[in-house]
Amino acid sequence: MADLRVPSSEDEPDQPPGTFKLIRVDETGEHGHHVIALDPIPSSDPNEPLNWSTLRKSVNFTIVSAMTIIIFTSLETQSIFWQQMIPDMGVSYTQLNQAMSVNFVGLATGCLFFIPFAKKYGRRPIYIISAALLLATTFWMARMDSLTELYITNLLQGLAGATNESIVEMTIADLYFVHHRGTMNGLYMSCVMIGSFLTPMAAGVQATRQGWRASYLTMGAFNIVLFFCFAFLYEETKYVPVLTAQTNDVEEDTPDSGKAQIKDIPVSYTLEEAQVTEATSSHHFLDHTIPLKSWRQRLALATPTPEPIWPNFYRPFEVLIFPAVAFAALQYASCVAWLTVLSSVMSLQFPLPPYSFSPEQIGYTSAGPLIGNIISAVYGGYLGDRSILYYARRNNGFYEPEMRLNILHIPAIMMAGGLVMFGATISRVSFDNPMWKSVVHANISVGDALDMAKYCRCLLRFRSR
Repeated sequence: MADLRVPSSEDEPDQPPGTFKLIRVDETGEHGHHVIALDPIPSSDPNEPLNWSTLRKSVNFTIVSAMTIIIFTSLETQSIFWQQMIPDMGVSYTQLNQAMSVNFVGLATGCLFFIPFAKKYGRRPIYIISAALLLATTFWMARMDSLTELYITNLLQGLAGATNESIVEMTIADLYFVHHRGTMNGLYMSCVMIGSFLTPMAAGVQATRQGWRASYLTMGAFNIVLFFCFAFLYEETKYVPVLTAQTNDVEEDTPDSGKAQIKDIPVSYTLEEAQVTEATSSHHFLDHTIPLKSWRQRLALATPTPEPIWPNFYRPFEVLIFPAVAFAALQYASCVAWLTVLSSVMSLQFPLPPYSFSPEQIGYTSAGPLIGNIISAVYGGYLGDRSILYYARRNNGFYEPEMRLNILHIPAIMMAGGLVMFGATISRVSFDNPMWKSVVHANISVGDALDMAKYCRCLLRFRSR
């Protein structure tokens, strides 16, 4: 296992944003391994999330992962219930499909409205608002009776779920170093796929036996637990450095007057802190003289900082000029679009003859993307982190964000093959024909490609200098 160290400012010359020296190829640690530099560079403050204990990080990330599962369960299960909702609510497949489109409008626009506030005021308030909105709409969906309610609840759920697409990656960046983020994003994507494809199986079984409204009530019960976890257990991961200033009175002779007292400009760190910071140039030490935050401070509703909020609304569009970012965004959008098409087609076709699937059987078709995710979580997560170490060694130790794209070739081929297999088989199979399993196999390929596309989109983030 490679040794870890904190780089000093002399270690790294000026590089493009996102590029830094990840591996010190010209030096080895005490165990004879190459040294891996920690990035972002952690401070000596024990309150910084990068310096938290493994248990403390795990508690926070577990709560976020649970929310990911619940959000994607709420977003993906409705199409399984369409067969029962049509006679119950007096709506048509066309209207249900339009309601799903309204949901996607919320998903597409929610991040543009909420994420700038997450950067300005912290992650906690956005998580809590999203959890509360999801809780309210889930119970509302269990009681809705009109098409208008269906449109409104789908829009609100889309807005509530949209933040999860970006804020989880922000949380991972707050808690973990670059060479760990692939694994953590792999775990996050596993939760996405569990919510998208595993829990809908359970929802389909419950809907077949107890009705679709019972499934929403069950989701609402889990949402209650989640809301209280965020309110009383989830700590803010936005780090605001506490700078202790001091002023010194200095007497200085001037030709115009005898002596004048001049106050120094306030400095950022005391001498003791400067010594600790200097020590971290080669090793990572924590300054235990800095008091830990109280529980009330950790659970503060907001953590505002003085930077302007408006640039955060248009900055996502500015980074699209980078080819790697544009490529990852377009690929992920393509995968999501095709997976949505596959899900809608199955919900429209499988309840009809010759299939005549029940909600339970439609839910079981989600097994394909789930299996694909299990494969790609290892391929894109753990192996992805190992791959950047390999490519960094070949690049004189320097890591570049585009190195994450080098492992996308296999998922791209699987995506194309899965779509062809799906289209070639869905029009000529029935439940009694073994070839219907080809639909599941096609979804395995599409699920694998989607997971890898999101993995690379999450990790192609340029480090601000």
